[in-house]
Amino acid sequence: MRQFLKYFLSLLLMPLLAKGQDRLEVGSFLGGAGYLGDLNKSDWASKEPKAAFGFLARYNLSDYIALRASFLHGKLSGRDSHYPDRAFRNFSTVSPINELTLQTEWHIWPLIQPRTSHFFKPSFSPFLFAGVGVAITNPQPDLKNMLVEKPEFVKGAEIDRNAKFSSVHGTIPFGAGFKYRPHYQWTFTVEAGFRLTFSDYLDGISFAANPEKSDRYQFWGVTVAYRFRRQPFGLKKRNPMKCDIIQE
Repeated sequence: MRQFLKYFLSLLLMPLLAKGQDRLEVGSFLGGAGYLGDLNKSDWASKEPKAAFGFLARYNLSDYIALRASFLHGKLSGRDSHYPDRAFRNFSTVSPINELTLQTEWHIWPLIQPRTSHFFKPSFSPFLFAGVGVAITNPQPDLKNMLVEKPEFVKGAEIDRNAKFSSVHGTIPFGAGFKYRPHYQWTFTVEAGFRLTFSDYLDGISFAANPEKSDRYQFWGVTVAYRFRRQPFGLKKRNPMKCDIIQE
């Protein structure tokens, strides 16, 4: 996993660093993760939100569009005991989740990209984002403590306990947020995003619950990003105490 993350970030950052550091930002994410799978009734809010953190790299293509790569880590968990009509089944699940994504961010209002701090003015804008990525999970479902053993759930639990499934899942992240740039080199965001997946085994449970619907999850939180500077027009800083000797 560590080698994959290193390779992923290297592929992203090498061309960006070569083209212009003044448009590149790196930063961190702090917030929460929410499970929206088979043991959570709502598609919008998780009954068991957990803490999450991560890192990001953002390249500003223009005042309206930015590209972002991010790595997020959190935990997904849910249980039947939250719902009176499911308490008899008494299933539960928990899983760490690591996510790698590439996203495009669209600013509703322009965020100016000045080459020098002299021309900078604070700016803010709502933004939308969407992209693609992969999620890596290691679910630990508990399907052995049913209070009322109904045949359909007993059979489904047996299938899921013996199922072979991948720990890597394709995902489509999308969402919205608010971006504020108070300083030439700093950008702050508040954001919330949902993730659609192509797997019903994100939580290790499928036939024992709802095999006709893929699992989903969410991340929300704040980011702080630092913007690299570069001297305009290829100029380099000079040391005023240093004199160049002209030789004839």
